[in-house]
Amino acid sequence: MKLSKARLARMDAWMRANARPYDLAKWDLLFNGGTKDKLVEEMLKYQNSDGGFGNGFEADILLPDSAPMVSAEAVFLAYEYGLDCTADCFCRLLDYFERTVEDIPRFWQDAPPQIEDYPHGPWWGYSVSTTFSPNPCAVIASALIAHGTQSQQLLGTKVAERCFEFLLGTEPCDEHMCYNLQRLIERLQSIASPLVTSEIVSAMHSRLRDIVCYDETKWREYFPQPLDLADSPNSQWYADVEQGIERNLEFWLEDLSENDVWTPNFSWGVDTAQSRQATQNWKGHMAPKRAKILANFGILEL
Repeated sequence: MKLSKARLARMDAWMRANARPYDLAKWDLLFNGGTKDKLVEEMLKYQNSDGGFGNGFEADILLPDSAPMVSAEAVFLAYEYGLDCTADCFCRLLDYFERTVEDIPRFWQDAPPQIEDYPHGPWWGYSVSTTFSPNPCAVIASALIAHGTQSQQLLGTKVAERCFEFLLGTEPCDEHMCYNLQRLIERLQSIASPLVTSEIVSAMHSRLRDIVCYDETKWREYFPQPLDLADSPNSQWYADVEQGIERNLEFWLEDLSENDVWTPNFSWGVDTAQSRQATQNWKGHMAPKRAKILANFGILEL
């Protein structure tokens, strides 16, 4: 079973008619000869003068000001599409993280109090962090260590050590925490960092096996699917979720809407112009992300 050329063409048409230019640039890079320069050009429209990201870069947060959680998405994007992490825009992002770190359990607040003055998903209401979470600390730490200045590397190491302490502990670890920890381990492995030990890698494998959901009746709800945790058969995490991969691939193909795009398995729970646009933006975000994974598994007719 594959995603046919005809369905891919319909997805392409939907993206051109409905997706944000930023998401369309990702799509074009994957399937239409687009360039990384164009993707960066569109991404930078969301970067503020302080180096952080806002302005709806994360579709559920319309706060124009920079926020750490939103800014961390730029790191995920750079890794996913192999962008230049030595570029000026990325250096300014790392400066933003260094400048905004706080002496709180989480190192960075998800977003500032003024988030309440703008439309946002109900899960993004402002609150003061009282407990540690590797989301988004782990992915931020990975960038600081691998691509930062000496002072940023020291900060990143401090944060990474706390992330690994969490990983080796017994506190619950949800899918977003796991996504962050996976990227931290992978980026540190790429620079042969001694921070990543066999014990840490083993703990990551265990965490993934604990959270993956194989019950396909729940995949239209908010549960971590196998393909969310291993996006390629070459992933070092593939064996942890392998038993659910084939069925998950089939489910993704079956779950395409009549417009041949995927609908997010969450919503704001209200019907407003902003919530409808957020859903539309998530569709545009999901199409290149999932199509890229399908391509990794040879499920696309190209």
